[in-house]
Amino acid sequence: MKVFRTFALGATLTLLASGAYAADAVLPEAAAPVAPAAPAYTWSGPYAGGFVGYNFAHFDQSSGASFNGEGVVGGVYAGYSLQTERFVYGLEGDIGASDVDAGGFNVATGVPISADSTAFGSLRARVGVDYDPILLFATGGVAVSNKELTLRGANDDQTHVGYTVGAGVEAKVANGVTSRVEYRYSNFENKTYDLGNVSVSSGFDEHSIRAGLALKF
Repeated sequence: MKVFRTFALGATLTLLASGAYAADAVLPEAAAPVAPAAPAYTWSGPYAGGFVGYNFAHFDQSSGASFNGEGVVGGVYAGYSLQTERFVYGLEGDIGASDVDAGGFNVATGVPISADSTAFGSLRARVGVDYDPILLFATGGVAVSNKELTLRGANDDQTHVGYTVGAGVEAKVANGVTSRVEYRYSNFENKTYDLGNVSVSSGFDEHSIRAGLALKF
């Protein structure tokens, strides 16, 4: 009996100690819900926008003379992009108007000659790497530009064909809205201008810095 009473007392103390431990135990707090990650921006699809910029132009003449000009440009662009993982590629075109004015002297006559830009455009491939929400891209393709040369009151205009290459950075600024900054270099073939009694063969190249804003559809 004494053994039984000792066993019963020990069991009772064990139960009491277990209850006290359970009462003092602290239950872990429930983990806070994790907000779902924002979906990654995709560059796939069509887009269209407008741009403004500044051009620096260098003209040459068949006689060896050359002259420079600069001015504001502006226009619209549109394109379509596809995306494979981080690789973005597509086609883009632009068309715009120019206020680039250039002037110098014609070697053959020794009198002032001026060149004015009117309209221009291009059709280009575009490739880039996505660093969500930023796109680093390069571009290149065919370009056209219309110029008007004036010499002693006589003028003529020609459409030059050439190439354009460049690079830039584009970023998502709002849902369906992107902005960009890009640099472009363009080089155009020589064309012959009939300026009264003088014929001038002239080509030119341009450096352009542009900023644009587009809607993605």
